[in-house]
Amino acid sequence: MKLDDMVVAWVTSLLKKERVQWPEVLARLETMLGESWSVRRLAQPNTYSLGARLRDGRELPLAGWLEGLGTDGEPLEVRALDLGSRAPEKLPEHIAAAFASTQALVLALRSRGVSSVYVLETVVSHRSLISPAQLVELALLQPHADRVLEAWARVITESNELNGRPAVEASQVARYLCSREGAGVLDFLGGDLMSELQSTVRREGAVENIPEAYQSFFHTSGPDDFDRQMLGPDRQHEFIPSEERLYLESEATAQDFVALVEAQPFAREIWERIARNLNQFLAEGEKPYTAESIAAKLRDGGPEAHRELPMGNLTQEWQGCCRGHGVEPIIPETLRGCLRHLGPTPEERKRDKGLLLEREKLRLKPNTEGYQMYLFRELEDAPPLLDSPARPTTEVREEFLGALREAESFAEQQDSPFFEAFKLARFVLESDALRLTGKLSPERVDALQEALKAAGFSERAGEVFGRKVNAVSDFEPFHPSEEKLRGLLACTVADVFGGMGSWNDQYFDTPEAQERYEQVSSRLFGTLRAFNMAILNAE
Repeated sequence: MKLDDMVVAWVTSLLKKERVQWPEVLARLETMLGESWSVRRLAQPNTYSLGARLRDGRELPLAGWLEGLGTDGEPLEVRALDLGSRAPEKLPEHIAAAFASTQALVLALRSRGVSSVYVLETVVSHRSLISPAQLVELALLQPHADRVLEAWARVITESNELNGRPAVEASQVARYLCSREGAGVLDFLGGDLMSELQSTVRREGAVENIPEAYQSFFHTSGPDDFDRQMLGPDRQHEFIPSEERLYLESEATAQDFVALVEAQPFAREIWERIARNLNQFLAEGEKPYTAESIAAKLRDGGPEAHRELPMGNLTQEWQGCCRGHGVEPIIPETLRGCLRHLGPTPEERKRDKGLLLEREKLRLKPNTEGYQMYLFRELEDAPPLLDSPARPTTEVREEFLGALREAESFAEQQDSPFFEAFKLARFVLESDALRLTGKLSPERVDALQEALKAAGFSERAGEVFGRKVNAVSDFEPFHPSEEKLRGLLACTVADVFGGMGSWNDQYFDTPEAQERYEQVSSRLFGTLRAFNMAILNAE
């Protein structure tokens, strides 16, 4: 069960209790969730929070929201409901289950004769210390702020078009970034936007303006600090900043590199350094390189002879040796196309003042005290879902068991390891050997796994059971019935629909088997969802 589904299940279970029991059950829920969760305050650093967003925009923690749900003596009708898949058209629901936010599990309430439907939203804190509003303010403080907003509009629009979101004009940027969607986009594009701000201002012949009040939101990073330390104090005069380093182009040959080394007046010294560098990576017993042998290997081994070697190390030894002698490498005109810079060259920066070196970029400081909120948001104009009668749990259970038997039989015929998952889900529902009520201590889980072993299940099935049973233990604060616990565990075990490595990730040799697989999967997924809803709403 996904975490957002679990949250809906917890709150449904809590609200199904008598109102006078809510404080006690809420206290047990808090104890079970632990300090990493908050139900009495929202947006607590380093926590998950439970709450609700009202129609007037107010956000209340779960405890505060409960206080406003009617009064003592008034009945409260509660149900968890599945609005169905929100997956792309033509995508089967059991395939869509592999993706987040494709199922619409909601909470339906009726109090004082008024029905409400709440959908769960996940709200994540900003990744950076600076808020969207503060970043917009900073952009407006820049020289040529209009050009900055135009550049930001271009970056945001390019990203949005790749993700099915609308284009953004320069005049809309400030408002967009401060919206909920825009703030989410900013979490992914913040670094790109700051680089565009710096580049745009510099291309206009100005310098970025970072007032003192904003400086704590940024940091610069020296990408060469580690490399400089690795050289040691006696070789600091050989250090080459990353933006000045030269690398071989992909089309360059081993013979091109030999020619670059031989063009230097101290070529033998370079070959000796290259040999020492390579020898530190040799396995025990391998013959070490010498200046002569490595030069011969590259000269005589064909154009691709350098592909198996760490050429970044070799070019650094070549360039570093030149730097140690106080000269720039001699690069014959015919070989200039064989080399490239990691960063912009001085000549390129003269032509384009907006090209930034890595050490110049202003980077957003991360928010180290982030939070995540799960908020129930009331839907406007929601259909009266509580008016449709719930199907009897026994009826839905039998349909689910039939789908499990069918899936188990098909999986066993096709020699699929998933057959045991379906068998285990049936065993959980039907066997008298398991009792799940009460506290599921590690000792009790061990005993239940022994019962599975005695029933002929594999060790792997026992391991899966041990992991899945944790979802059942999360309902202990609500004192659920044995029937409900068995149903929850069976649904968790049978939920094999996911991405790579799941039941969805299977293909069969014949069209007949593939067609049968699709039929079995569709039926199993539909009955699983229906039974899951029935169990969530059971006592």
